[in-house]
Amino acid sequence: MRFSYRWIILFFGFLIIIPSAGRGQLVGDWAIGAASTYSRPVGGLSDWFQSAMSAEVSAGQQYNDQWFIGGIVSYNRFDHENLSGYPAGKIELLLEHYELLVSGRYAIAKTKHLRPYLNIAAGLYHWKGKRGEIEADSSVTPFVPHIDAKELTATNWGFRTGIGIEIRLSSMLAVDVLGYYRFIVGDLWPTMQPNIELEGVSGFQTLNLSLGIRYHF
Repeated sequence: MRFSYRWIILFFGFLIIIPSAGRGQLVGDWAIGAASTYSRPVGGLSDWFQSAMSAEVSAGQQYNDQWFIGGIVSYNRFDHENLSGYPAGKIELLLEHYELLVSGRYAIAKTKHLRPYLNIAAGLYHWKGKRGEIEADSSVTPFVPHIDAKELTATNWGFRTGIGIEIRLSSMLAVDVLGYYRFIVGDLWPTMQPNIELEGVSGFQTLNLSLGIRYHF
């Protein structure tokens, strides 16, 4: 899946020219947003994959003075393996997942232009993991037999939590920066065949840094 950011730039470029309402965000106001995220695998997942980029859209409402409640939809794909030694470049590895989350943002403090906050989100993750076919190889010792590809698809739960800051450019437009930890329930197939020795992964963990833009109305 190739994600284009052109529509985001055009959409928010249009919104920025709309006259400001001249006020801060009030209880009951809504916001929509889009963000790009850099995700770094940690734990066992880091032995399989390199870091990757993902994209998300969100919408929600200011519930009270502190809480903003909303929903998030995102797509994530890890397809650059991080293997070393003999198996490097010989195995196709893939992990992709879609998120559908309920999110809560709690404002720590508020100024005219800055709003630091705590964030927690949880929900459903539909994911697919693949460990590709491994060809037999008699040129090494011990001999590597043919190993069939394995693919898993499941829907599980997960959560993420972190801290961020919203930087208000106007009363309606803001830049949003969020760092968070994410955990997804899931398992990837291992193969402990000598010369391959790819351990399984139980629980997908990543550290993430997200940069986005939000429009309040």
